[in-house]
Amino acid sequence: MQAAVLQPQMVLSGTWWVNSGADFDPKRAVPVPAGGFVKRAARTFHCDVVPSGINEPVVFAVFGIGLVDIELADPHLPSWRRV
Repeated sequence: MQAAVLQPQMVLSGTWWVNSGADFDPKRAVPVPAGGFVKRAARTFHCDVVPSGINEPVVFAVFGIGLVDIELADPHLPSWRRV
């Protein structure tokens, strides 16, 4: 299965926190406010987080071109974690 070539994402409301790279480091996530965009290329590792203590809901839209394939940076760890 081939991953999406391009995966633009738009924040519709709230603040979305993102980080790129194979290291899962929520402390290095950067905020993307409502109206902001995130553009990710195929086969790039990333994480999406909500920092501890943030109670603001976020709504974002994901648009993909092509098929979706999920590859974990470390398959020995769960695909999601409470931070």
